[in-house]
Amino acid sequence: MRKLCLFGVVLLMALALAACQKKGAGLDGLLESGAAHLDAGEYAEAITDLKAAVEMDPGSSEAYFLLGQAYNRTGDLLKAQEAFSTVLALDPGNAAAHHNLGVTYFQLQDPRSAVDEFQAALDVDPDDPETHYQLGATYLVLALSGGDAMSSPDLQLLEQAVAEFEAALDLRENMPEALIGLGNIYIQQADYAAAIEVLQQAVEGAPESPEAYYALGEAYARSGDTAGACEAYDRFLTLDPPQTWRVQGEQTMESLGCP
Repeated sequence: MRKLCLFGVVLLMALALAACQKKGAGLDGLLESGAAHLDAGEYAEAITDLKAAVEMDPGSSEAYFLLGQAYNRTGDLLKAQEAFSTVLALDPGNAAAHHNLGVTYFQLQDPRSAVDEFQAALDVDPDDPETHYQLGATYLVLALSGGDAMSSPDLQLLEQAVAEFEAALDLRENMPEALIGLGNIYIQQADYAAAIEVLQQAVEGAPESPEAYYALGEAYARSGDTAGACEAYDRFLTLDPPQTWRVQGEQTMESLGCP
């Protein structure tokens, strides 16, 4: 089963085949065509096919699962939540549906419900590094979101986040996302040497990741290494980050006196 935030590519031959099969309009044809449109980024077409599939067979957990993915990728998060919840009503042991519902709750800014779903996914599939990572990231957000901007992070939640990131790394060595998560926690704990070490590993494994370079720049800056910070932030800006991040990076570089 697919999980959100993963990558999918479909060859044009597969699209052509799915289009031919769709002419038969059977459930299998609709599922294959919907999946092909989904992988090709043609979300409106995917939703059309998958809605037809669930109308044809309301008991098809696969159809609802794919429909949830299509809604999620269009930003229709409430419909995605409904679709993944329907999958779990039909198939309570579906770890991927728990995972995707957790991602959707996170996007809906309901991290506590996200934690419940990620934990449910791990109850079924405890060896999934992606779910351990997502759970760690959610704990990190919860740790930093309590109180006002001047309050300290929740130390217990930070430790839970560390445990989940480390579990992900045990299952997938040098997983960049988990390394970035650990680096951000070490920054919060003012252990800048440890942060720099894991974030350097992250940029080696994911040299095109703006998140890794941004965190590395912060770690260098807080450690007092202005040259290292400027170099990391400069690399960050070359990776076409979102505009909000770009502005923050530029402002930080200006405050550091970067060339």
